[in-house]
Amino acid sequence: MNTSEHPDVDSQRLGAVSQAPTKFMQICASKNDLFALDNDGNVYQYNFNAKAWAQLVASRSYEEHA
Repeated sequence: MNTSEHPDVDSQRLGAVSQAPTKFMQICASKNDLFALDNDGNVYQYNFNAKAWAQLVASRSYEEHA
């Protein structure tokens, strides 16, 4: 699939959008979701209500092993 331009998201909050365009190198669609990957490895999810892309932020929790 060809790259697609979208408003770049430079905030770690889901739904915050800036006006700077960026390009996707891959787009993946499922029945109810649309995801994209940019050249830097950032993952975005399309918010159909806001009609905007939001960057997903990975969070990891430390789990102590017994």
